[in-house]
Amino acid sequence: MRIEWVMLVDTQSILRAFFDAENKRDWEKYRSFLSPDIVWVLHSKQTMVVYEKVEAYLSAIMEAYKNSDNTFVCEAVYKSSDGHKLVAILKNNLGERSCDIFYFRDDLIVEEHEFILG
Repeated sequence: MRIEWVMLVDTQSILRAFFDAENKRDWEKYRSFLSPDIVWVLHSKQTMVVYEKVEAYLSAIMEAYKNSDNTFVCEAVYKSSDGHKLVAILKNNLGERSCDIFYFRDDLIVEEHEFILG
């Protein structure tokens, strides 16, 4: 009998590194966490949806941080039993919160639903 060891990637670690890249504005590293067919749904004053376009996602994020030094901390992360879905409660340096739901496939973020809570 042959035993094979498989290293499972911890999606929480991936998410922490993703947030770190966002706070540092390291957009190349940030991109490395995203699936090319990323779907992003932003629920704010209006709902914005970016379907399967990593470049559109990156452009929107970069525009949001343009001329801003805002950063955030992750107050809590909740992981599904299969580890493929994570919910993060984030708080920026202005005291504003959001609730973000991330879906992972092949260790990449394939979908994000972001709810701006204020």
